[in-house]
Amino acid sequence: MKNNNTKPTQTTPTNTWADRVRVTNSSTRFSLKHLQRQPAGSRLKISEDMLLDNAEQWQRCMVGFFPGFKMPYHIVNTIASRVWRNCGLEDVMTTANGYMLFRFKSEEEMQAVLEKGPWMFGGKTIILQQWHPRFCFDKSKISTLPVWIRIHGLPFPLWSKQGPSLAASMVGRPLSCDEQTYNCTRLEYARVCVEIDASLPFVHHYEIDSPLSSDPIPIAVEYEWKPSRCDRCKIFGHSCSTEPAPLPKEKSQTHKPPIQSQTPPPQQGTPIAIHTQVQPPRLLSCNLSQSKTNS
Repeated sequence: MKNNNTKPTQTTPTNTWADRVRVTNSSTRFSLKHLQRQPAGSRLKISEDMLLDNAEQWQRCMVGFFPGFKMPYHIVNTIASRVWRNCGLEDVMTTANGYMLFRFKSEEEMQAVLEKGPWMFGGKTIILQQWHPRFCFDKSKISTLPVWIRIHGLPFPLWSKQGPSLAASMVGRPLSCDEQTYNCTRLEYARVCVEIDASLPFVHHYEIDSPLSSDPIPIAVEYEWKPSRCDRCKIFGHSCSTEPAPLPKEKSQTHKPPIQSQTPPPQQGTPIAIHTQVQPPRLLSCNLSQSKTNS
């Protein structure tokens, strides 16, 4: 007997590519300026006015990255929100090549966070600096970096509004200083943020000629954090090996005369000294234990 209650099988229609990309809600669509198509094979040109257009929302942003390390976005967002949310942090964004952007409610609140640096996220140092229109989001071209330094031995005439900038210019390009340096309330050292160049060596000491003394005044510079720098590539973030390659064994032994042993051959039962090839330090303990066993 046939069952008349059997329902016919319903087939789900297959969505086409046009159905998947069709915008069905007008509230999710934002109109753009209708421009003519650029000529084929041409190079797009950006004017100076376009670079500065709408720059206000980005000038209150910090750009950060981890040298030699890429931390997941959700970890950075969790740490930054917990620490900086009360300092005016609005949003945390990321780029495809690992840069992080931290947007604050005002530029003053962002500068206050920069002043308290350097910062570490999960034990990793994060490089932070204020966004500017010419910032290059390319880690392979990091030729300049902001670092905090402490200038010790600053003479009293330089404890002024312009003095720390003049003293810091011997190390790099002065960017900012902390509140205690600006108000001259801590005279042990001047704490200044400078932009250093990878093509120039680190400055740790220099001298000042002053009418206050017939001898030069020595100044010591202390870096709160020093990035790795490549002398060959002139960029920050890595260091190429500068050790010369070892000579081939055949060439090094070409002109050496054979050494004839003057000692008689060992008698039976006499222990023989074992010469082992020098190994890397991490295997040195194993070779020594084997030599003792054999001996």
